[in-house]
Amino acid sequence: MKRILISIALFVFVFCMATLLTFYIQRNSRPVILCTSLDDGMRPRDYCLMNPFRDKEPEILAEKVLQELKNGNVAALLPYLSGLNEDSKNHILNNEKRFRVTGWRIGDRKDTAETILITYWVSRENFDTEGTGIAVLEEVTFDFDPKSRELGHFSALY
Repeated sequence: MKRILISIALFVFVFCMATLLTFYIQRNSRPVILCTSLDDGMRPRDYCLMNPFRDKEPEILAEKVLQELKNGNVAALLPYLSGLNEDSKNHILNNEKRFRVTGWRIGDRKDTAETILITYWVSRENFDTEGTGIAVLEEVTFDFDPKSRELGHFSALY
C-alpha cells in the first residue's frame, strides 16, 4: 500500500514539474494556456487561463491606463489615440468620461512578432445597454509594440 502511495505521489510530482517546465519553455510563444467562453452571445466574453511565466509588462502598462481611467483621468488615453481624427478622439474621450471604468479582467492576449494585442472585459458605471440595471462588460483592446516596449493604440466598444 505504501509503495502505491509513493508511486502516485511521484507521478503527481513529475506531472506537475513537467507541466511547469512546459509553461516556462512556452512563456514567450504562449501567454494564454487556455481560453474558453462561458456564454454564447454575439460577443462572447472569454475567460482565459494565463501562462504564469509570460511577459507581464504589456499588461502592467495597459492596467496603469485602465487605473487612470478608473480614477477619471481620460487624458491618459491621448498618447494612444494619435492615429485618430479629432471627432473620433472626442467621441472616445467623451464616452470614457460618461461611462467611467469601474473594473476589468483580462479577456485574451495574442502575441506576434509585430504586436501584442491584449483584450480586457471592462465594467463601467452608467453603462447599461439592455435596460436591466445590470452592469454589462464591454471590450477594450490595447496593442503593445514588443520592439519599443510601449503601448500603441487603444480601442473600445461603447
